[in-house]
Amino acid sequence: MSKLLIAAETGNFYEVKRLIEHGADANGDIFCDVRLLHFASGLLKIVKYLVEHGANVNLNAFSVGSPLQSAVSSGSLEIVKYLVEQGANVNLNTLSVGSHLQSAVASGSLKVVKYLVEHGAGVNIRFCTVDSPLHNAASSGSLEIVKCLVDHGADVNCETFTIGSPLQNVASSASLEIVKYSGEHGANVNFKSCSLGSPLHSAALFGSLDIVKYLVEHGANVNFKSCSLGSPLHCAVLFGSLDIVKYLVEHGADVNFNTLCVGSPLQSAVSSGSMEIVIYSVEHSANVNFKSFSLSSPLHFAVSSGSLEIVKYLVEHGAKLTNEENLDMPTILFLACEGGNASVVDYLLQHGATKDLNNWKLNSPLRIACEKGHTAVVQTLLKYNVDIRKEKEPLTCGNNEIRNILNVELKKSVKHHEKIQILKGMDNVKLTKVGSPVKYFSPQKSLILGKGSMGTSVYVGIMEDGAEVAVKRILKQEFDAAQNELEILSRIDASKSPFIVSYRKCLEDATFVYIVLDLCEETLKEHVCAQRLEYLHDHGPRMIKEILSGIEFLHSLKILHRDLKPSNVLVDLEGHMRLADFGISRVLNEEETTVRTGAKGTRDWMPTEVIEIVDKEEKGRFKKKSDVQVAGMIAFFISTKGEHPFGSALERMINISKGNPINLDMLHDLQVRKFISWLICHNIDDRPYAHEALADPFMVHVTNSLRKIGLQKSCI
Repeated sequence: MSKLLIAAETGNFYEVKRLIEHGADANGDIFCDVRLLHFASGLLKIVKYLVEHGANVNLNAFSVGSPLQSAVSSGSLEIVKYLVEQGANVNLNTLSVGSHLQSAVASGSLKVVKYLVEHGAGVNIRFCTVDSPLHNAASSGSLEIVKCLVDHGADVNCETFTIGSPLQNVASSASLEIVKYSGEHGANVNFKSCSLGSPLHSAALFGSLDIVKYLVEHGANVNFKSCSLGSPLHCAVLFGSLDIVKYLVEHGADVNFNTLCVGSPLQSAVSSGSMEIVIYSVEHSANVNFKSFSLSSPLHFAVSSGSLEIVKYLVEHGAKLTNEENLDMPTILFLACEGGNASVVDYLLQHGATKDLNNWKLNSPLRIACEKGHTAVVQTLLKYNVDIRKEKEPLTCGNNEIRNILNVELKKSVKHHEKIQILKGMDNVKLTKVGSPVKYFSPQKSLILGKGSMGTSVYVGIMEDGAEVAVKRILKQEFDAAQNELEILSRIDASKSPFIVSYRKCLEDATFVYIVLDLCEETLKEHVCAQRLEYLHDHGPRMIKEILSGIEFLHSLKILHRDLKPSNVLVDLEGHMRLADFGISRVLNEEETTVRTGAKGTRDWMPTEVIEIVDKEEKGRFKKKSDVQVAGMIAFFISTKGEHPFGSALERMINISKGNPINLDMLHDLQVRKFISWLICHNIDDRPYAHEALADPFMVHVTNSLRKIGLQKSCI
């Protein structure tokens, strides 16, 4: 900035004079498009001197307009008069700042406004970016300036693209006097603006009850439609004024008025969180199930905002909780889970939203709660039995706590869920204290999983850490069998083989021994009977491989199972096979390959070498390959949906002893038939060991994998 401009801006008349006298140009210095006379417009003495020395009074700068514009903005009537007297154009204007009159109105100087209009300033000049003088006066609340402009011909219904008519400005400024004056001078109370609706919209939106009353009394349409704002009632609701809402409704406002963009007034009330307006609207027949273009109801808005009070009120007054007709849309339950208010989620589930717990197509309530990290919501969903296993893609967990919760949940039984819930709900007096770490146990018939020989029964139980288990209860007089099973189980590290049932603890009281084991879903016998033959053809090879893998693991520990059968193979939650029931199992000594034993086992599931001594006093020889032969019978059972390779129950024992597998023709797959024939060979030396069977090409290409529910950490 030059010395001359600085002197003019700071009001240093003598420095300005000195520089001009020494040749400085009164029109020459420019700083950012602003000329010398603009800088001097605050001091009349300098302005006069510059004009007398040739300064152009109509030089127009894009950013600030003319010198007259600067004088008007500063409110200096003396300088304004002088510049006009010197030929300044009162209607000179720029796109960025508008006309001189607009600037005068904005400065609030009535005297300058009067002077300009008396000297020909246009009262109706307007630009797309700047409002008309009357708009500015109405917004500022200056009644005297409004009167002056109207008296000089200002159009009370002049419209701009952005803010509508002056009356709309007045309505939003809450000046009742100007509203009345405008109305008395022809302002249209139903003037329509594309973006702002009518003056009544503005009055309602800014909460002026007096102006609302005046406009309605003078013919304003209470149901005037604005595409972007809805009706005046919508605006009153958004402002939160119950008094204005009541007044409009009492004067005919439609409580179910709706537009494409904003829906119904009740939806607006719910979104704004005004309980009293919600109650008033419903009491005056607002439709609690109204759906906007987006198919969202008031209840959708309520759960999204997380207001339990409003949710309860709407449900109590008939709001529908489910979205059965359009599963592509987010359900109310989904939105509640997304919002993260566990109390709202719990209330919805208590009142019927359980239908949407697992009945969704695209929007999973559990998935969104996990992604958002809403731990309490996830716990609430689990309380109402959400089906985690329905998720087709890995769940993204927003925090480690959710990940841990779901990992525990995935280990819980599906089939025995009802029994577990009964056990959890029992009074302490009905529970049997068997000792830590078992927290819940009761030998009630309704909780039984299965029965064995000599008073042995298996029940559901719950550990102190919440893990669900099977508790095998054995009479103490049968302790020898129990002791043998415990010794076998103690040798097995189930973490090294997923195909052996896992032993957890042994407890006892005065009457029983309690063996605590992992809880599985069902026996292989139950599983096979429940499946379609097509499923067994697809999964049978995997199931056979898992059974053989379990046997191989036992044999590597020199353990012979000796009682393999479909009811002693369990199926876990993921569908994997687990070998169980080691009551008559034996451990081979270091150099032994054979156990000499009596004819123990289960009829129809004994190997040839055991059946041979059933009716004899002598002991038979039981080898690792004896387990393999029975595994072959089980493989046939799986492949044929419950059949036995050695025929019907009446002839099986004889056929096994003679090596006569009469049903092999039932196996249409020649590779499967060849493999099973190998396993059940009559001659023990012709049978494979478990590890040899697993090395067969038929087994090598079988995968052990089943689809699991993936849990992954959020990348947020």
